[in-house]
Amino acid sequence: MTVTIANRYEPTGNTDAGGMGEILECVDLHLKRRVIVKRLQLGIDERRLLDEQKALAKVRSKHVVQLYDIVELHSGKKANKAIVLEYIDGNNLAIGAFAPDRTYLGVIWQIACGLRDIHDAGVIHRDIKPANIRLDSEGVVKIIDFGLARSRDEAKTRGVVGTPVFMAPELWGNDTVSFNSSIDVYAFGVTALALLNQRVPAELGRMPPKPVSLSSLVSTFPKIPSEIMATLVACLEHTPARRPTMAAVQKIIERRLLENAHRALVVMDGTIHHLDSKSRRITLNASSVGSIAIEYNGYEFTVVTVSGDVFINNTVAKTGTSMPGCCVITFGTGSNRRFVTFDVSHPEVMP
Repeated sequence: MTVTIANRYEPTGNTDAGGMGEILECVDLHLKRRVIVKRLQLGIDERRLLDEQKALAKVRSKHVVQLYDIVELHSGKKANKAIVLEYIDGNNLAIGAFAPDRTYLGVIWQIACGLRDIHDAGVIHRDIKPANIRLDSEGVVKIIDFGLARSRDEAKTRGVVGTPVFMAPELWGNDTVSFNSSIDVYAFGVTALALLNQRVPAELGRMPPKPVSLSSLVSTFPKIPSEIMATLVACLEHTPARRPTMAAVQKIIERRLLENAHRALVVMDGTIHHLDSKSRRITLNASSVGSIAIEYNGYEFTVVTVSGDVFINNTVAKTGTSMPGCCVITFGTGSNRRFVTFDVSHPEVMP
């Protein structure tokens, strides 16, 4: 006879163990869905489970595993705490599993989104690596295993705690070390390189790691776009304060993924014009009053030439100006003004 957990979760018999926790796959009998019940292995400090519980209770993100419940598992007279987590139908990311293509950029963008949400919630994950990131059956990245997570307010450790290679250099020390979310940024940089099918530079595998140069990484990973590689090198800075935020990293990757995906709709004198990757430039003339030429460079719409009395949202139009997402272009002044609407779509990276 199968014994349910908390009169609700029925084990399927599938189990797994890794790191500090033991995983039990169960069916939630109330909601008719699969879940994961995670308990600590023998000998592991119960604080690890409390840390994971506290961290996951704070974070709400599409790219972070969800915490559903907290239960007790009984073994004889002893009761142990366990947490009930979202079941993710998929596999953990593997080292060397990706080529430097758009799919890869989409995966590291999702990791960056999840880490941004984690940091916005005031949490430091502290163990970012491919084995703690799962890709579900719909292609959505989920960051898992918060057993080493810390709040920003209690970010100190004594001794080396974490996974070598992915640990930031400031974590390697015998004394009490204070740290912040930049250790996750460093781990993200290493993870992003480790996912590729080229060998990660030896400097990153030292204990503690050594600095690695942009030129070294460019020669090792020649197909990574230059702005992405520069960002990853910044993530690997040995000085924590020089590393970017995950929000900044996310925006840089997102910009690349959305290259040539924007579209502008321009309406002048009842005629509709489009600006996009196939039609990159438009010139608008208002007889002798003025003219303006706007060009799409794959990322934004920019004024390339302007003459006469031309205004963008009541501000004088100037060459080099980036067009707002939604605006009105005005030709002339006084009662003889002519108006042109300019509207930019806002594409999203999927999933």
